[in-house]
Amino acid sequence: MTVPQQSSSVFNQLRQINGDRGFLANLGGFFCVSCMMGLGNLFSQSLFHENMAWLLGPLMVMIGLYFFVPYFVLLLMKRRSSEG
Repeated sequence: MTVPQQSSSVFNQLRQINGDRGFLANLGGFFCVSCMMGLGNLFSQSLFHENMAWLLGPLMVMIGLYFFVPYFVLLLMKRRSSEG
């Protein structure tokens, strides 16, 4: 089964985004970035007296998508190629 050139380049980009990280590495990265965002919010509250919690929700969704969507798409692609 051949993969069209355009979709192959998309999967190559996903591979580059994921960087050969496994699930636990992605989970660890997500946890670290989440902690840094929380610390940034605490810093913003204490120094500038401005609560940035309204921004954390959408950013957490985008960070989750960044860490987990490429991994799961590549995982599904690998399973399909091993089945066929």
